[in-house]
Amino acid sequence: MLIISLNIRGLGGGTKARYLRQVIACEGAEIVCIQETKTTVFSDSRCFALWGDNEVGWIHNEGENGGGSLLTM
Repeated sequence: MLIISLNIRGLGGGTKARYLRQVIACEGAEIVCIQETKTTVFSDSRCFALWGDNEVGWIHNEGENGGGSLLTM
């Protein structure tokens, strides 16, 4: 089982999202934990786009004051 954990320090930009998609696809990750997303709302479509398909479950834990949020897929 391959688990990837990244401190992304903000997932707002397209460059970080492309990097994350590339890491997930190249490494064949089964679980990805993203720290410091700095995003308050996630949707199915956004998580599916990050993962590369819709065969993923996810949970988002909001942080406080715009920091510390976690996304696990």
